[in-house]
Amino acid sequence: MAFAQFDERLPHRPAERELGGPNPLSADTPQNCTADFSAALIDRDIDLALTHLTDDVVFFYSNGSVIRGKDGFATLMTASWKIVEDYKYATLNSTWISETDVAAAVIYSFEWSGKAGGNAISGVGRGTRVLSWTPGAGWRIAHEHLSNGQW
Repeated sequence: MAFAQFDERLPHRPAERELGGPNPLSADTPQNCTADFSAALIDRDIDLALTHLTDDVVFFYSNGSVIRGKDGFATLMTASWKIVEDYKYATLNSTWISETDVAAAVIYSFEWSGKAGGNAISGVGRGTRVLSWTPGAGWRIAHEHLSNGQW
């Protein structure tokens, strides 16, 4: 399984001393935020996954649906986890297209697989994540857009 790699050459958030100390659940880089978010989903830890999202996060899916907010996302994911067993997910070919001290964007391809009703299921696609940094909260995903198609 591949996750976005941290690149020390990229600029990162302001020093902890400016913030009065880190939030123990906050991600210190946008790369760590996306990796930790994906790991929490694979582990089916919705509470941990939600710590990596802004309160007003918006998800666009390839079927045209839109999920707004943490509650909507939690409802969707926990319902999916009741149906899909042996879930596997990987982000591939991550390219950080923009990063500042307070915002970042990454494009990537992904693949997933699992079993539903005893049948193997899988999919591939492309994704875009937009992240923001907030004092005391660290890096959080503000938007994700998933679409069909190859990289």
